[in-house]
Order: sequence, then structure tokens, then C-alpha cells
Amino acid sequence: MITIQECRPEDFPAQDNLFQTSFWGRLKTACGQQAVFFLCEWSSYRFPLLVLLRRLSKNALYAYVPRGPSLHICEADYGLFLEKLSLALQPLLPSDCICVRYDLPWRSPFSHGSAYTVPPRREIREMRMNYGTEHSLLRKASMDYLCPDTVLINLELPPEKLLMKMRQTTRNSIRKSYKLDVDFLIRDASFLPQWHALYADTAERKGFFSEKMDYFEKLFYQQKKTLHDDSGKGPPLTAPVPDPEFYLLTAEKKDAMLSGMILGICGKTAYYMFAGSSLEHRDLMPNYGLQWEAMLFSRSKGCTRYDLMGIPPNNDLDHPMSGLYIFKTGLGGDPVRYCGTWDFPYDKSAYEWLRNQDFLSDYHTMT
Repeated sequence: MITIQECRPEDFPAQDNLFQTSFWGRLKTACGQQAVFFLCEWSSYRFPLLVLLRRLSKNALYAYVPRGPSLHICEADYGLFLEKLSLALQPLLPSDCICVRYDLPWRSPFSHGSAYTVPPRREIREMRMNYGTEHSLLRKASMDYLCPDTVLINLELPPEKLLMKMRQTTRNSIRKSYKLDVDFLIRDASFLPQWHALYADTAERKGFFSEKMDYFEKLFYQQKKTLHDDSGKGPPLTAPVPDPEFYLLTAEKKDAMLSGMILGICGKTAYYMFAGSSLEHRDLMPNYGLQWEAMLFSRSKGCTRYDLMGIPPNNDLDHPMSGLYIFKTGLGGDPVRYCGTWDFPYDKSAYEWLRNQDFLSDYHTMT
């Protein structure tokens, strides 16, 4: 049995998972979604749960759980737990909620280290997920929200070992960026417009969705608001995990911004969130040196893990983002595959309509 009670954002426990923090809920609320915070208990586990309500029409919405729930359970219990959690959540959600959608933080059972294994077809995955459940309602979403494949870098290693784990060409590119006097800087929010121009241009060039400028303004404004509340005081010094922090890191040459990224830090985890770069001066290898600086900076902030936030599933040279796979895996981390996005429908007919809409929408606009 799972017990759930709603809580206030200020009572939501702090944790390492950026996407399950009160900060992330407040940011998404500022962007037009409705964040609801819960405290849950199951067996001997207690865990917080952030749910985002995303309205599709006047009479229809769905509940989205980003990178949650944040607890570790064995793969045999995945389906049974999600069923119990979904049924316990239903009375606490609006009556027109079509389904609850989970972007799971759990490792996929179809991942075998760095070796890529093609997952079985959707029906087989659903049979496995629903094994032992009472209602067999869990469905694999048509597409994944957050990319289920990523690279995790162990920042507990000393810098020399971090370099040793990298691909030789990656190490050479990092050294070249320093040799050619690229400047690596931490810029404040006033440099966001200059960076966003690079980011938007990169997105158009590579064919991926890009957030508008106001999203990043809200991101940094929310951070500033968290650090300096109305009373003029910062967050309590006794907090076990401080609120997430975001930094704009840039690579520049003679005051020209060559590339830049937004680095998120939450507890002991650093996140490679957003990035953009210019086609000019690519021979200076600014992206490589920038990643090395991000690793060193994250270590200085106490991080033990660096999540590169998404790669193509394998080294397929025909994949439109194959260059991203080569770049990120070359940094020496471990490829990891998560379970992806799963749904528990409450209204079966409305859910089929939602699945049809999924094929027409771009999930990256939702993250």
C-alpha cells in the first residue's frame, strides 16, 4: 500500500535529482504548468514526488512525473510499484486527468553496459513491465520525453584519471583549445542574449528544438529569487541539499563568444543542460575545452557525477545526431540507458486520443 499526502513547495524535501526538486516545480509553474508536490510512503521507502499537470484542452490534462519517482527498487518491482503509485495518485489529481506519465529514472533491463542492445518491440516491453500487476495497464509512451540514453562521468576520479579515460582525440582537442589561448569564463545572465543567439542557431543547424529566450530568463530569475527571498535572507544553511544552481560557461577568443553552455548543479550531480556554438573558429576546439572546464568546476562544487543529458542510442553514422554520440562518449564516461517514458491510463478512450496526438507533437517542447 502506498500513502500519499500533498505538501507545500517549501516543505518538499531537497534531493540530488534536479527534475524532482521544488525549484524545478517553481520554474515549470512560471512557464505555465501547474506543479503539485507530494510526500509518499511505500513499505519502508519514503520519497517526495513532483507532478506537473499539463492541460491539453479545457476538459483534458495529463500528469507528468519528470525523472521520477526518485527511489531505487529492483527491476522485478517496477510495474507493480508504478501501478500502486498511479492508483494512489488518482484521487489527488483533477477528475479530467487522462493518465499519469512517468519519465523513469531507473536503468533499462535491456541495457548491457556499453554494448547496445535493440529493445524488443513495444508489446513485449509492456508485457514485461505489467508482469505481476493487477490491471496490466502500463503502456510505453509513443516517444520519450527526456532522452533515455546518456553518458555519466564519474567526477570522483582525479583529473589525471578523468583525462586518461577520454578518447585520445578528445584529449588532444582539449589541449589544443588551451594552446590556442581560448578563454573559458563564467558569465552572468546579462550574457544570455549573446549565448542564446548561438544556441538558437545551433538548434536550427542541427534540427533540434530550442527554448525561447524567456525560458532562460525565467531559469536565472527563479534561481536569483530562490537565493534572495523577500526577507533578504538566503536558503537555510542547514539544508541537506541546497537548491539547484545554474551557470553560463563560455569559450571566447578576443571577446568573441565561440561556444557556451548552461551547467546545472543539484547536490552532487552536475547536468549538461543546454549548449550552442559557432561554426567560426571550430579549429580552436572550444567545445572540448569548455567541457573540461565544466568537469573541473563541477568537482570544485562538490559534484561526484556529471550527466551529459542525452546521446543517440548507438554509434550509427546515419543517425542525424551521430556527431553528438562521438563527442560525448569521447569524454570518457559510461553510456547508460534508462527505461524511458511510461503511461498509466485513467481514461482509456481519452488516452488513445492522447497517443495519437503524441505522434504529431515534439516532446522536446515539454521538458
